[in-house]
Amino acid sequence: MAKIKVQIPDYFSVRHYKALGNFEHLDEVEKVIHTLVATTEHSEEEIMRWSMHDMLQVYKGVENILGEVDNTFYPVFTFGDITYGFQPISKMAVGEWIDLDNRLEDPIGNLEEILAILYRPVVKENFKDLEWKVKDYIRHLKGEPTNLFKMYEVEEYDVEKRDWRKEVFADLPIEYALGALHFFIMFGLQLQRDLATYSPNMTEEQRVKMITEMDEVIAVLASQSTMDGLQSSETLIPPKSSK
Repeated sequence: MAKIKVQIPDYFSVRHYKALGNFEHLDEVEKVIHTLVATTEHSEEEIMRWSMHDMLQVYKGVENILGEVDNTFYPVFTFGDITYGFQPISKMAVGEWIDLDNRLEDPIGNLEEILAILYRPVVKENFKDLEWKVKDYIRHLKGEPTNLFKMYEVEEYDVEKRDWRKEVFADLPIEYALGALHFFIMFGLQLQRDLATYSPNMTEEQRVKMITEMDEVIAVLASQSTMDGLQSSETLIPPKSSK
């Protein structure tokens, strides 16, 4: 049998991630086939003609890519010759926040649109003294979001541009999307914790219990995070006097 030549992608994209879908109901071999269909150019019919050895060898290559995916948060990156900046909630207008909140009901299904709201082209910046990290497919700035958020402005929110940009972000490395979602989860948990501190509808015992549980979850997420210098209380969390 002739050797199989498979073009494995350089990175795992949002498109690949969504194509995997939910296949927990499949057996182990079917999961391997489904993964290869989602991440390579080969159809299920082609893969079914491979030997089991060849299929598993290709799957190992795909697994290596999946194993390199992390949840690092990148406030600024350049993709397709355009520099995008993360729009923190503190700078969002009501309209863009409502659109974002509606799409967070199905974060994976709406992943490209969420990214197109959160990341927009940088129109003003002061990155002169900052070092750009370079990967094979993307350039990015790392560092404390608190500081970086103050060093750039993104273009105004535009629905038509969002719809165009979501097609571009379908090919964005999935780690950038997961990093942004992880950042939001951390923000949401921290906000719930802060709100519980002032909730008039909870007894002191309930409040302490909830805050303790929240702190435990936040600590676990923080330990798994690779976000350089991220401190939610200094970036997105509103002052405790806010409603």
